[in-house]
Amino acid sequence: MEINENSAELIGALIGDGYTYRNNRKYQIGYVGHPVTDKEYFEYLKELIKKEWRKDPKIKFRERGLRMVINSKEVCSFLLDELKIITGKEKSRDITIPSQILSDWSLTKSTIRGIFDTDGTVFAVKKPRVDQYPSIELTTISERLAKQIKQILETQGFRVSKIWSFKQKSINLCYRFSLHGQRNLQKWLDLIGFSNPYKQQRATSYIKMGGEGIEPPTPRALTRNSTC
Repeated sequence: MEINENSAELIGALIGDGYTYRNNRKYQIGYVGHPVTDKEYFEYLKELIKKEWRKDPKIKFRERGLRMVINSKEVCSFLLDELKIITGKEKSRDITIPSQILSDWSLTKSTIRGIFDTDGTVFAVKKPRVDQYPSIELTTISERLAKQIKQILETQGFRVSKIWSFKQKSINLCYRFSLHGQRNLQKWLDLIGFSNPYKQQRATSYIKMGGEGIEPPTPRALTRNSTC
């Protein structure tokens, strides 16, 4: 199996809100998401999986979420043995972007896109003289991942807030950082973008041009070596 921009994006989505499981003869890769806001995005992921991993997963709708599962020894072994993706309870706390991806910016940005499409948020708050001050935010329980992505984004010229920690109701210690302002948001759309239509539409709705809103761009094309 190879790593290209599409498979790197699938790996990013897996890092953000997915899991891997291997036990005896069972090999499973799963993605979970919001039943409303991620519905269209899961159809996009499904097409990527069919194209890159030659699997046709079913999307299961449940009252509290979406789930998409791939049963594949080949894919699971590729992720766990070649890329060293961490599995089990340690996955969320210690996972990072694999070194094989970090050597190529086109792969790195695709992976980061997948992470923010799943675990990121896009929102705006009212500030003095600004009705919608936009932010992109990532929350993770992997401190290593937060530090890694922050450093990568700063290297690419983004202004990134400090990382702060807090505890969730589950008693997990979480780490969060933000990219504030329209310049950061526009740079994100130009350089990395979103494949999650819900987040893409929210992001573009906050961009102002000459005081007027702009229409969301056409969704990113599904190609093997596409770039933003």
